[in-house]
Amino acid sequence: MTNFSVHRIRQDSADIEQLSIKREWMDNTYDRHAYNCFPITLTNGLGWGISFPEDISFIWDGVIDTTPDHVKILSGDKYVSTGRGQATISFNTGLLFRTDEDMSLLTMPVPNQFIPGATAFTTLISTSFYRGDLPIAWMITVPNTEITIPAGTPVAAIIPISIGELQKKELLVIDSPPEPEFYRQTSGDLEVLVEASKTGTWAHLYRNAITADGTPIGKHESKAIKLKTTHVEKHDKNN
Repeated sequence: MTNFSVHRIRQDSADIEQLSIKREWMDNTYDRHAYNCFPITLTNGLGWGISFPEDISFIWDGVIDTTPDHVKILSGDKYVSTGRGQATISFNTGLLFRTDEDMSLLTMPVPNQFIPGATAFTTLISTSFYRGDLPIAWMITVPNTEITIPAGTPVAAIIPISIGELQKKELLVIDSPPEPEFYRQTSGDLEVLVEASKTGTWAHLYRNAITADGTPIGKHESKAIKLKTTHVEKHDKNN
């Protein structure tokens, strides 16, 4: 089994759990309509989220240089710092990840979560030997505006990946249409989709992998992302 573990090295370490499929903006759509979009809802749970138990607020004065003086932390200062400068903030996660050499840790913005004015950097860390807190930083893009990250809101998502396996993949670009039997979307499918759009409903053809007449056309690799998290109190020398 591939080794993937995390040590909480401080009492005030960040929290970590699988990302929820829920998003506030999706809750606010009419009749929670956005949750009917299967590709978005599935992706929302892709990875573990890093969050903090208190609100974090900050404001940037619009100046970009190497000093930490242009971002002011308004709340949650024990979880965030401005030492990087360059209109950024850094999160003090208190989380030390350990993986095998054939696995790296991808840190990225939380899928389909939008906080106006700032966003997380996307990074790859070789956690087989890196022995510091997981570094997470945000770039601030809107000046002179107070930005608040509510308590419990993930500031980034993490996913263990193998760069080596990824580099074995080859994309084949074919300069011609596919064979007719592969292209499954019929005029009937289009009619159903157009009608669903007009009425504000969903046909769920993609979610159910069917055509308009109910004919199966394939299956999803998975219709839900379920990530396992196990908590242990005592350090295991093998982890």
